[in-house]
Amino acid sequence: MISSTARRPALQVKRFFSAKPSPTATPNLSTAAAISVACSLFFLSDPISSAIFANHDNDDVNNSYWAKELEHEVTGQQKSSTGSRLRNAHKFCNADQSSSSKQSDDTTCADNNNRQSNTVEDLPQQARIVIVGGGFAGLHTALALAEKMSNNGSDKVEYGSVILPPEKECNQMQLRRSNSSWYQWLTRPFITSKSSTINNHHNRNSNINSEIILLEANQIGAGSSGRAKGLVVPGFQVPLEDLEEGAVDNDGSNGTHWTVPSLLYKFQSIIPSQNESNHPRYTKDVVQEMYKLSYIALDRLRSIVDLYKIDCDWVESGAVEGSIHAMEDEEEGEEESDGCRILGRDEVNEMMGRSSSGGSDLYQWGEYDPGCAAVNPLKLTIGLADALERWGVRIYEQTKLTRLEKTPAAADESLKDSRGKYTLTTNDGSSIQCDHVVLCTGADTLSSDISRRLKQSFVPIYTWMAVTEPLYEECPLKDRIINICDNQKCQQIKHPAPMCGDDHISLNYWRHNNKDEGRLLFGSLADTFSLPGWLISWRLRNAVKEVYPQLENVRFDHIWGGKLAFAPNSMPLIGRDTDYDDTTSTAKEESQSSKNFSSGVWYATGFAGHGIVPTTMAGSVLANAILEIPDQQQWQLFQTYFPPSSFNGYPYSRLGAGMVLSIYNMWDWAGKKGIPLPALPKLW
Repeated sequence: MISSTARRPALQVKRFFSAKPSPTATPNLSTAAAISVACSLFFLSDPISSAIFANHDNDDVNNSYWAKELEHEVTGQQKSSTGSRLRNAHKFCNADQSSSSKQSDDTTCADNNNRQSNTVEDLPQQARIVIVGGGFAGLHTALALAEKMSNNGSDKVEYGSVILPPEKECNQMQLRRSNSSWYQWLTRPFITSKSSTINNHHNRNSNINSEIILLEANQIGAGSSGRAKGLVVPGFQVPLEDLEEGAVDNDGSNGTHWTVPSLLYKFQSIIPSQNESNHPRYTKDVVQEMYKLSYIALDRLRSIVDLYKIDCDWVESGAVEGSIHAMEDEEEGEEESDGCRILGRDEVNEMMGRSSSGGSDLYQWGEYDPGCAAVNPLKLTIGLADALERWGVRIYEQTKLTRLEKTPAAADESLKDSRGKYTLTTNDGSSIQCDHVVLCTGADTLSSDISRRLKQSFVPIYTWMAVTEPLYEECPLKDRIINICDNQKCQQIKHPAPMCGDDHISLNYWRHNNKDEGRLLFGSLADTFSLPGWLISWRLRNAVKEVYPQLENVRFDHIWGGKLAFAPNSMPLIGRDTDYDDTTSTAKEESQSSKNFSSGVWYATGFAGHGIVPTTMAGSVLANAILEIPDQQQWQLFQTYFPPSSFNGYPYSRLGAGMVLSIYNMWDWAGKKGIPLPALPKLW
């Protein structure tokens, strides 16, 4: 017989579950749920999440494979007498460190060894053009400006040639002549400089180091440009065929295109406060012209690397993109165009090294583009900076722009012309006055004190990369042997392993490191919030396993990542910030009628991880705009048809974009599993 003492706990449990809830229980639960939701929304809002994820261990260029390779390379060059930035670029300083601590604690810091001549104390009070951002966009803009402003049409300038300043401690580089279209485009201001259409204040003989300066908040190469995947490909994140499908003169869709950007466009047009975003819809000719500019920029980038002798491990590898979706009927019979060709299921898997992987047929078809190349992005970034310094352009690292405003009107009329139109304030309180500002910053360095128009025009997207241990012959992505036959003679040519990618929403992209050790560099994921290292490693390993099942247990030697600036339409933002223009209607009309842009705030950002070639294009486009080169004002295409969006979901842009990406990732997973689901609007 069980005693009453032993039964007491059981009776208490029974009474607990059988008891009726108190009248205040339901309100308390509702209040707790509301508080939980409110706290979650608070921490997931853009301002709070940006502060939480501002510094992340994996969001550091020093963790990248490129930085480690550069460190090994420069170790053997420490006795070199050259003044190249490469000697000490293997260690990047923390932007928050003080200069004194950097000098005492980190003697390998590039800022101490190479930037002693350009310290914050030397920052000029005035300049004609200030470029903000030392990534690809800022460097290319400064380089294009320096080249175009270097001569005034003297007899030293030859058509189709670029006159370079002497190399440091070297003789002047031999002039390089080319008939390429980019040379004609680049030297256009030289040829037309005697024309009266060029303003008199454009003095091509002026000292470049007093005309152009570049401000970098951290160090050259420390941002997304220095840790990219290194794919050199023309075009933009949005394929040309998708842009043409959304054109207003597309006969197939009658101007309607079921995409996320088109839905946002319609949404903004019905909101009274967002009417300024109701820009005109583009035509096929517009996007074809924009793509043409990107192909010209690819030729220019190749020539820049050759002209300035930039050692950046450039390899003409070509690129392969595999699709996880079934081939559409109209694509199946598509013929070769400019060397690009459609690949069937067997061929695309074979070129990617998946024919013997033992996995399923992940990719249903693909496309091969032989015109793409592979490059070391960090060495390219540093090489561009060295080219700038060769022209005399001064680069100020560890100098962050904190405020941008119009210069107050001078009380003395005689001082009016000597004052810059804009005043920039840096992190140490220094100020610079200038006539032109070019904002080429990344996804996390803009504030409303600099540009309200750009601050809420894109969403930062995190992406991650890893490099495997040396695989040698076990690396699935290998060089290919191509048979070339001519006049009944055939020869075998070894072709480098192609750059690879696919069309997942959180797309995978990978490449060979083009060295005998045979490492695989693999990137993937698209997140709006930073992730812990163990989760990044696990997700990257699963992505590698899906593509190459035999690498299930491969070791990652380095994992790194960074933030990309994605606009809602995934197109780059190139143009002029009209918020800093004169506000009077008369001034606006005069500005539009005369096309006189003797001063202005310009921008080039939002390249969505597809920026090595488009930033080259943006640099030349903005240089032509600033120097008012006749018939070379292509920046207006981007300004008119793809302006910054005034709505990105702020203050929950990260949360909203993350939810959209999760839905599309779920659809990708279901499609690979054969689960039928209704089609979603295209993400772009």
